[in-house]
This record gives sequence, C-alpha cells and structure tokens, in this order.
Amino acid sequence: MLSDGEIIYRSALFPRMVTSGVIAPERAISDFTRETDADGNQIFTISVGRGNLLPTMGEVHDYGCRVAAAANDDRAKKKGAPLARPDETVHYLGSFKLLVSDVLAAPRQLVELSVVHFPMPGLDEHCNIVLQRNNIEAKKSEVSAERTSILAHLRLSLDDPQPHICACDSDLIELFQDIKLTIAKPAA
Repeated sequence: MLSDGEIIYRSALFPRMVTSGVIAPERAISDFTRETDADGNQIFTISVGRGNLLPTMGEVHDYGCRVAAAANDDRAKKKGAPLARPDETVHYLGSFKLLVSDVLAAPRQLVELSVVHFPMPGLDEHCNIVLQRNNIEAKKSEVSAERTSILAHLRLSLDDPQPHICACDSDLIELFQDIKLTIAKPAA
C-alpha cells in the first residue's frame, strides 16, 4: 500500500477521455473498473502511476506513452489484426497529479479506499486506487451514492495537468495539439 505522502499520476488518454476537445476531470476519472482480487473478492479500481518511481515529468510522460502502447497491444490481440490509427488506437495526451493523501481523505463509511502498487508487464510503476466494500450493512443504493461521492472527490483532487504528445504520435500532432487538460477547483 502506498503511503499518504506519495504522489500518483493519472494518464490522460485519447479517445476515451476526450469530449469536445477537452479532457475534463469527469472524463479523466469517469468511474472505477470492476475486478476480482487475488482472494476472489470484488474490488473496483482506477489505474494510476506511482510518482516515487516516476521522479521526473519526462518519466511520467514515458510511463503514459507505455500505458497507451500496452492498451493498443491488447486491442490488437483481441482484434487479431492491426489497428487503424487513430480511430481504433489509444493515445497518451498528458497526465494529472493526485496526492495519495487526497485519495485517502475521500469521505466514506461503507467502503475501504487504498492505493496499491500493482505492477503490470512493462509497467512496473503501475498502481491501482482500490475501492472495496467493508462489513457495514447498507443498501446497494447507499453504497452507490458513496461511490459517486468518492468519484467527485477524486475529480476535485486532480491537479497540475501536464499535456504531452508521444513521439510515436508525431503524425497526429494536428489532431492532438488543441486538446486541453482541465481541472476543477472549488470556488473560493
């Protein structure tokens, strides 16, 4: 488990996070992904990169480019054929910074929230924000409302958007150069 003093990075990916030329917080963190942990328990995750293993912005961007490349490899294997660029491919367009302490500060009663190091092939820096039900009895609607509240909290916690176009996407600069990464900060 990561300590609350650590930083994590959320990769901004095209096309799934882009709406009208913008990658906004509600698209950068749209929802958790349902998974099963090693013990067979249902968990919900959001993929991020570990800042301690990505000490420079260049390394953060390299990680994001590798995340997109891994997604494209998986898609091509599933399709059984090369992917058409850019219609069928994933592209890294930058990152958002997130403090683990902000993740862990999300108000909650019915779920546990953690950030765990979860290396993947070629992505040793990969981590998951993990949401898991605790033992407190609650209606499904109550758990769903809490999950929605946590997502809103995480979106408000995104910071320091850093745009980037990977070298492998230099042929798509005209498509990507005007896409903006935005953050939501509460009114003062």
